[in-house]
Amino acid sequence: MKKVSMIAVMGVIASVSAYAGSGNTANNNTNNNMMEVVTVEQVRGMADNSPVIIQGYLLRKNGENSYVFQDTTGTINLEIDEEDWGGMTVTPNDFVEVWGEVDRNGSSMIEVDVSAMKKL
Repeated sequence: MKKVSMIAVMGVIASVSAYAGSGNTANNNTNNNMMEVVTVEQVRGMADNSPVIIQGYLLRKNGENSYVFQDTTGTINLEIDEEDWGGMTVTPNDFVEVWGEVDRNGSSMIEVDVSAMKKL
């Protein structure tokens, strides 16, 4: 079981590392389309579980794993689990790119569940 888990983790790390060196698009393995960076405003109109890439600033912590993210179109909460930080320290002055998926909890609660991020 440990060997299978380690292989899965290495695959994820390789995928994220390969993307980290690219421009503003990412290969979406679920449908082989190129993903483009979207805005917070666009995220608000997307369906639950939609994959997203957003760029902006983490303004502040808003709960245990919750953070307020801002781009030029507005703010949204991000759920960032400890393992998704990748050892990074991010300040409100750091411009970051975030990969994740839309998480709709009812009609008014929308956040992005983060899977990876990097400083730009």
